[in-house]
Amino acid sequence: MKQGRKKFLKQLGAGLLAAGLPTIAHVANAAETHIDVNDFTDDGLPDNERFWKRIARKYYNVADDHINLENGYYGIQPKPVLHAFQKNIVTANEQAARFARKDYPGIASVVKKELAAFLEVSEEEIIITRNATEALNIAIQGYPFKPGDEVLLNQLDYFSMVETFKMLENRGLLKVNTFDMPLLPLSNDEIIEQYRKLITAKTKVILLTHVSNINGLIIPVTEIAAMAKAKGIDTITDSAHALGQIPFSLPQLGSDFVGFNLHKWIGNPVGAGVLYIKKERIKEMKPLYGDVAAAENSINKLAHFGTTPFAVVMTIPDSLAFHRMMGIEKISKRLDYLKTTWLNAVKDHPNVEVVTPVNLSAAIASFRIKNKTAAEVADHLFKEHKIFTVARQLGKQGCVRVTPGIYNSAADVQKLADAIKLLADQ
Repeated sequence: MKQGRKKFLKQLGAGLLAAGLPTIAHVANAAETHIDVNDFTDDGLPDNERFWKRIARKYYNVADDHINLENGYYGIQPKPVLHAFQKNIVTANEQAARFARKDYPGIASVVKKELAAFLEVSEEEIIITRNATEALNIAIQGYPFKPGDEVLLNQLDYFSMVETFKMLENRGLLKVNTFDMPLLPLSNDEIIEQYRKLITAKTKVILLTHVSNINGLIIPVTEIAAMAKAKGIDTITDSAHALGQIPFSLPQLGSDFVGFNLHKWIGNPVGAGVLYIKKERIKEMKPLYGDVAAAENSINKLAHFGTTPFAVVMTIPDSLAFHRMMGIEKISKRLDYLKTTWLNAVKDHPNVEVVTPVNLSAAIASFRIKNKTAAEVADHLFKEHKIFTVARQLGKQGCVRVTPGIYNSAADVQKLADAIKLLADQ
């Protein structure tokens, strides 16, 4: 993920041309999706509203009847990516089974190579799934647990992963230990210490949610994975909200099992995730879906889940290329700016409780209003102010999650802050 933009696009285009896929360069021939490289050469400082407004207007189609601040569910595809997706749908639909059986296997192979290059790992270490939940279920249910093994989870981990571990616990395959992560930790050291002090002699796996879907807390995965590995403990990392939202290097994470989404912060069509397993760990993994043909040390043994969405997979290189064009540093700083803008505007209100650590979080941030449920607040924001957010479970009161996208403006999040304060005053 540290490749230079020019090198990446050159390499990407070469791979796509060989596969017969519509590259961003080809897509750009359409007037409605024309890409001007000059649009991306500006520094794009986080508070440069002129720059970000130009990007939003030129490259995103966004509904104008409400302000969408729930981009954590899935991301809006940039126009060039959407156009490529539409062409891929037509291709797969028109050519049908002949395409699926004759052409698609080669195309999928090229896509996988491009994705592996983006992630800085070997193509033999990844499979393309339909989402991060599927990817992580393959990892969790395939892990070689032994009777008496314990796993460590907390309340900010994604509920589907928590439920998967609890299902295995109900089957008598392991024991789940849970703890409450501080909502407002002051440092990474405090987060690391939470895990360190709860490790037992039987801890086999720690689930690490790289970026919490609830309050945006960023976990120092590299440090915790290193600490765990020194004790003979594995980490299974949920990076569904990290990929495309914050800068990191997959090899440097040090986690042997990582799941991702491509339709959240990368901007791919919905229906694409990734599972990474370090090559030397593949042999010990048990397939979730029946497979007796693939070699024990081949990650393909974990990918026998039937027909997949052809056009979604075919579009992955286009979404990667556009994301690279924007640049992860620029994206993450802009998202952090939008988050910080609205949080700073409401955090001192006596009836507003911010449950996100401003300096240790990504774009996702959450809040509560005293004496109101999260569902009531989210419903009010949409009905009265046409601002779309979502209520999340967090304790008895829950919280309201706010997730801006790069097409959102500072004015959007200021409107949110004003609406929150008005409601909190009632």
